[in-house]
Amino acid sequence: MLKSLLRSSIGSATLSLLLAGIMGLLVGLRRWQIEGRSALQARMKRQPQIIIFWHEHLFVMSPLLTKNCSALQSPHPDGKVLAGASRLFGLRPIWGSSNRQAASGLRQLVSEIKSGRSVIITPDGPRGPARTLSMGPVSLSQLTGAPITLAVWSAPRLWRAKSWDKCAFPNLSAPQTLSIPSRLCWKKPKIKKSWKPRENP
Repeated sequence: MLKSLLRSSIGSATLSLLLAGIMGLLVGLRRWQIEGRSALQARMKRQPQIIIFWHEHLFVMSPLLTKNCSALQSPHPDGKVLAGASRLFGLRPIWGSSNRQAASGLRQLVSEIKSGRSVIITPDGPRGPARTLSMGPVSLSQLTGAPITLAVWSAPRLWRAKSWDKCAFPNLSAPQTLSIPSRLCWKKPKIKKSWKPRENP
């Protein structure tokens, strides 16, 4: 039943609306402490950013992050449902992943950044391993010169799904914090295929 819904355009759109409503409701019911979003918006006006966060935090990032970005989305049916929900929060989907259509996705992200839009990537998606950084954001930063910005969600208590990434959901009884620290620039050292981050203010 669910697979049939995912593979039909009407079913996918319905699930996207339902998911966006749940995301907005659960995020909106909590008072959030948000650190660094204004600074990020100021940086985005000067230069497009590559915003990254772990796949497990997808549920809250679409409603909370700054709008008018392009987000890398999996072309799988469930990815298209998430893309539909994210679009309602002002994010433009770019189709690709580390497993499928990777080259096409990278080319589109480069094009988005060159047009002046910031992009969003989950560097351990869409199938993991969880909390393992792929080279995609680093390669994109090297190709475009756009800095990488981290987005981090933290809370003393979370609900967890039994998925590969242990997808997190806000616990309504706990305070929630979204932190967007200073951007990262990646310098290529003398040793080939090795990368070293340094933090910029």
